[in-house]
Amino acid sequence: MSQDRSVRAMQEIGRINTFFPILPSLGNHWAAMRPWEGRVIGLNLHLTTLTAGLVRELTLGGGTWVVSAANPRTTDAGAVELLRNHGITVYTGGDGEDRHSQVLSHRPELLVDVGFELIQRALGAQSSVLAAIEITRSGITRLRAPGHVPFPVINLNDGRLKDAVENRHGVGEALWQAVARLTGMHLSGRRVLILGYGPVGKGIAAYARAAGTTVEVVERDAIRRLFAHYDGYPTPSLSDGLSRASIVVTATGRAHALTAEALGGARDGAVLVNAGHGGDEIDVAGLEDIAIRKDNVGPQVETWHLPGGLRLTLLGGGHPLNIVLNSGSPEPVLLHFGLLGLTLQWLASEPALPDGETIVPEHLERAAAEHALRALGAHHS
Repeated sequence: MSQDRSVRAMQEIGRINTFFPILPSLGNHWAAMRPWEGRVIGLNLHLTTLTAGLVRELTLGGGTWVVSAANPRTTDAGAVELLRNHGITVYTGGDGEDRHSQVLSHRPELLVDVGFELIQRALGAQSSVLAAIEITRSGITRLRAPGHVPFPVINLNDGRLKDAVENRHGVGEALWQAVARLTGMHLSGRRVLILGYGPVGKGIAAYARAAGTTVEVVERDAIRRLFAHYDGYPTPSLSDGLSRASIVVTATGRAHALTAEALGGARDGAVLVNAGHGGDEIDVAGLEDIAIRKDNVGPQVETWHLPGGLRLTLLGGGHPLNIVLNSGSPEPVLLHFGLLGLTLQWLASEPALPDGETIVPEHLERAAAEHALRALGAHHS
């Protein structure tokens, strides 16, 4: 069975690379340069087939690679088997393992993280880390909390490419494909409430509008709320918006952005979806505490029955649904993975950087964009 899973993962990677060969192109580049020879690199990522494709190309550049699962609910068994078949050490957190400490036991010099979990663990240990990369908004928020980080951390999230391509178009498209796949709903005519109007929220709103929904936005930041207004979206209070919405999407990067108490005022039958990095933007534990019962309607679909007859349907267990289902076009994610690899290559050259946060340099983003345009057949010399 495990062989079948790894074969499926290999087939999916092959199909993706046929139509957008950015990673094989970069893999050839790294194989020629061998930038990580003699180094140990620790990765904490969502273990999808796309991630497996990335890591397979990265290993062509030398070095020892150790991987942990960022979230067991977004971990694809075929991707794990594929990586292990290539001799890469993977820690999934099974059987209660402390997967982040296991990665750090290999004494990595470079780290890549989503959510600042691996980096945070390295701060509290005797660490060999020279530099790191953080990919997500929630991770950057944690990086900026008080306290000294004794090595450089490259912020990929706030570069030009992540916001404009992956967050907006990648998540925006993928989320609605995932909703349709799980529920069979046609989106036209439905009312959507989006919590958060950062780059992810903007993309989700734009793709929802294009699909024929009526979109409203809840945003606590006054500037972003103004942006939503001038983009043509009503900006009600949370309680007002919940009372009307048939689909509610969280995209805030904050724990418990949608509490069980607030959901008590939701429209009966509302569908709850998370598009944020973590699995705690929707207060699933709070729902568990107050629910009368929970029905498993189908794979990744649960209907909760609350006091007073209110029914709410949760998709993907409250985890980021586009990643749970690995939905949408892979191109935005692969572009960002290309940038990730180029940034790792740059860090391996040990540039002189201050401790703490550094925004990804524009020259790396331009290089990633050039590779993407070549892969799309749209490059002009």
